[in-house]
Amino acid sequence: MTVALKFGRDANSLNAYAPKPSDIKYNALLPVGVESSTTLPGASDENYCVSFRYQPGSAVFVDVSGAAALSPTGASFSASTSELNPASLTLPGGTNISMITDYDIAFVGVVAWRIA
Repeated sequence: MTVALKFGRDANSLNAYAPKPSDIKYNALLPVGVESSTTLPGASDENYCVSFRYQPGSAVFVDVSGAAALSPTGASFSASTSELNPASLTLPGGTNISMITDYDIAFVGVVAWRIA
């Protein structure tokens, strides 16, 4: 059973905005230009709060559309399904999370909590 998203309480029993530890944690060391992915557990009717962690200063592109993450090329804007360093997203179970970096090496982490 995965840990549901619950926030801790402060000394006055008010919301501390700090989630309880999760049991869904993924970590990777991304070399430059190499796409890596992981898939959230659960079924598509279960939702998860997913938080992303990045090595400071690194640029990591994340794709949750089912496509492989791509780093942008060129100096003009173009449509993309990849997002630069998202902080957190609400995603259904079974979502494939793809990441890529153009940084020399980027340590990344993904932590997820089931939304009850």
